[in-house]
Amino acid sequence: MSDALNTDLVEYFIVLVPDLDAVGDVAAAVADLVHSTTIRILDAVVLVRGHDDGLVVHELDDAPFLEPLLAARERECPLSDHDLALASLALPLGGVGLVVVVEDRWAEPLSAAARRAGGEIVAGERISMRRVESALRHSRSEDDV
Repeated sequence: MSDALNTDLVEYFIVLVPDLDAVGDVAAAVADLVHSTTIRILDAVVLVRGHDDGLVVHELDDAPFLEPLLAARERECPLSDHDLALASLALPLGGVGLVVVVEDRWAEPLSAAARRAGGEIVAGERISMRRVESALRHSRSEDDV
């Protein structure tokens, strides 16, 4: 294990993929981010939401297609059953999602500066692609006026 975890820089993301075969390519890309020191992996699972709304969880240690992430994990901070249930809500019926919990190492200088100033990073949220694209379209239409 390497240096201490910056708990104010931990986030999760869910990547929806068409099927289990597609997880390997995404896992390799996430591992590349670890090797570039952009992120640190704390946990990763694959969730498969059945057409009957059942949930299958493939853990990091028991899924061969997650091998690049297992090899790249430096720390362990496992997802709870509650976390998995919440994450599964992002998946459509029949959906497959790679859920990854990471420390955003790229933001360490920002976190350190906030602490030096007596502050801290207290919140953040990924903005959905649809909202960003909608805002960009709206901005472009205003520019055309």
